[in-house]
Amino acid sequence: MKLLKTALALTLITLVFNPANAQQRGLSFALKLAVNDYLDLKNALLANKVSLAQNKAGKFVFDLNTVPDKDMNSQQHSAWFNYLSRLQSTSRAMGETTSIEAQRKEFSALSNAMYSMLKDLKLTPFMLYRQYSQAKDAYWLSNSRLIKNPYFGIAEKQMVKEGVTREVLSPSK
Repeated sequence: MKLLKTALALTLITLVFNPANAQQRGLSFALKLAVNDYLDLKNALLANKVSLAQNKAGKFVFDLNTVPDKDMNSQQHSAWFNYLSRLQSTSRAMGETTSIEAQRKEFSALSNAMYSMLKDLKLTPFMLYRQYSQAKDAYWLSNSRLIKNPYFGIAEKQMVKEGVTREVLSPSK
């Protein structure tokens, strides 16, 4: 929890002292930050790093709160608030647990909400791959076609490659 608070404080300081913060750069930039946070969180799980995953979950929550809904049309606004609390609560749960397995379970729910939110907003910031682990019956998003299953992590050399790309989300224009 202490690491989570430190990560949030550092992110806040960075945004406050950066004159070109996420809200000033607009919706596209803020969503890109949030998606990058999600990918960092996935990579922390892949590396089996509980405390790093806690920090990344905290940063993800913080950056979700910087997404400017005023720049959304009415359909996007509705979709955003449909998913925001789910994304926040799941991320907070990941930040509060010290169990990698519990984090991975929450990550499955987070991945489903993230995917649905991006599809409904129609604002994917860059190419993403929706990948699926049959062994864990869980999805995740990746910025690489290469399968690196975060539900197993790099320590399980054979299983880390288990999975398949089910969909490609192209960047919004």
